[in-house]
Amino acid sequence: MVVAACSGDDEPDAASTTTVPPPTTVPSRPDDGILKLGAFLPTTGPGAALGSPMVEAVQTAVRLINESGGVLGQDVELIVADESDETGVESLLDDGVDAIIGPASSLVALSELGSIVHPVTGVVSCSPSATALALDTFPDNNFFFRTVPSDSLQMTAIGRRITATGRTSVAIGYLDDPYGRGLASALRSDLSARSALEVVADVGFSGDQENLSEPAAELLAADPGVVVVLGDADDGSRLLTALDEATRDGTPPAIIVNDAIRSARQTVQALSPGFREQIVGVSPLSRSVIDTGPSGFFTAHAFDCVNLIALAAVEAGSDAPTKFRAHIPAVSVGGRSCSSFQDCAELMADGLRVDYNGASGAVELSNSTGDLNRARFEVFRFNADGVDEPMPGTSTFEAP
Repeated sequence: MVVAACSGDDEPDAASTTTVPPPTTVPSRPDDGILKLGAFLPTTGPGAALGSPMVEAVQTAVRLINESGGVLGQDVELIVADESDETGVESLLDDGVDAIIGPASSLVALSELGSIVHPVTGVVSCSPSATALALDTFPDNNFFFRTVPSDSLQMTAIGRRITATGRTSVAIGYLDDPYGRGLASALRSDLSARSALEVVADVGFSGDQENLSEPAAELLAADPGVVVVLGDADDGSRLLTALDEATRDGTPPAIIVNDAIRSARQTVQALSPGFREQIVGVSPLSRSVIDTGPSGFFTAHAFDCVNLIALAAVEAGSDAPTKFRAHIPAVSVGGRSCSSFQDCAELMADGLRVDYNGASGAVELSNSTGDLNRARFEVFRFNADGVDEPMPGTSTFEAP
């Protein structure tokens, strides 16, 4: 479920999904002294298992802010819209929200952001879980932020994991669609800067191919020390099956997979035990890093979105998105460290700059992109039931 919301083969490239908002005469958001937030997260359908806990985390963050005195002397207001509702964004904008926490899904983000970040009527959007590479270069008019690392940063983390194996030759197998090609390109770029590593095979495979034995043979031909499989749960795991079958009579190489493959439980369960033991995956750390943080996947990231927006409005002295958007990165780095809205707001009241380190960890956002400059990742492997679990003896690590 986490994967479905964050990334996968439903991730088209930006060019095919970015829509140009129609001309409008509606004025920009007023500076009325009341910070109004919208939560645009899935609350019904398959995504509800991920989205509903995120909504609860957003509600908790708003409640704690208001108990601490609110923003600009007023309570923060919150409106919740279901991400599966095609009119959800329109309704939030019509209700006059200043910022939106969401979307959760990369696919929805790519299709809806055009309206959210309109250059004239745009509002701030902070996604807790949309990781798609295509969002790296989305024309967001500096309104879009992410508290979850981009897939491009995940490829850097995979590069670090490859280096940690001590092996020097790498084969890359990737799903030959916009999603997989983007991951492979980002990984190649990272590996090119690692002089000790050599890419000995670079093979795309199609979801339309019934038999993946040929791509598997190409990946194994040069006897690589590490094979990286990049794709979604369905097709990425099919390549794992083909690699397993091709190495039954020998010793398989180390296998590293991206986080989208972690939900391929049934396919992974059917792999031979010796092959399955060679597989490790790299994933963004999706849980709270503090005991008092919200529970659930990426709930900490949704919680942090709320606090960053509220602190930015406090620092800007305004609830107008065009005024406080530039302050969101500013409150995430370079000042006095604080881990709650109340603590940060008290420091700001004393005239100090703050560095918000929240439930998801150190949230250091780039001034130019609105994305994380660095993030924490975890290594996972699969048990005999095909269920992913943290790799014993390893801890989380930071990339880059």
